[in-house]
Amino acid sequence: MQIAKIELARDDLDKRIGGGIPFNSLVIIEGEESTGKSVLCQRLAYGFLQNRHSVTYVSTQLTTTEFIKQMMSLEYNINKKLLSGALLYIPVYPLIADNKRRDGFLKKIMETKAFYEKDVIIFDSLSSLIANDASDVNVNDLMAFFKRIVALKKIIICTINPKELSEEVLTMIRTSSTMLIKTDIITFAGSIKNAAKILKYNMAPGTYQKTIVFRVEPKIGLAVEIASVA
Repeated sequence: MQIAKIELARDDLDKRIGGGIPFNSLVIIEGEESTGKSVLCQRLAYGFLQNRHSVTYVSTQLTTTEFIKQMMSLEYNINKKLLSGALLYIPVYPLIADNKRRDGFLKKIMETKAFYEKDVIIFDSLSSLIANDASDVNVNDLMAFFKRIVALKKIIICTINPKELSEEVLTMIRTSSTMLIKTDIITFAGSIKNAAKILKYNMAPGTYQKTIVFRVEPKIGLAVEIASVA
């Protein structure tokens, strides 16, 4: 099994998830708004890049300038990675900001080969793309397509907000995943923290922590709490 490393000296997230993420993985990060889905994606993307893996990052939330500023605020300097081509950032925000339903988002996802040339492809957030797509592309077909892509030694990571999708679609997406993470806000050691609960992890490369508690700090990024959660 080949593993994509996400190791950074500043935190031990890689150890908490078993040493990295295996290639051929379809990772779903599910959670409601402001529970830490995007910052977890940003940390993973930076970790991949720092360990010499290439990344395509598709965002429905941030323009390119906003993404760079967000990453810099976390001390995740990605300017050189953008310039070298190791990181391809694709903002979808301008297309959905006017709240009009658009045709063809999912079709473009399945037909645009440039999305899948990198080692890792991140869709943040996939549920926004599905909710704003008025075409007749079946989500089950999209998941089957993702499965074919990850079989080519790729990793696809998607965030979803369960409030944006029907239970039927959520079940399709969860079932298709090889790794399912649920983000939430919890009270931990008397403070409000973010939590990432690993509900499913096929092909886990090593022992992993089922609930990872973290906080987000400017100039530090994602900081994992030392204490474990049962």
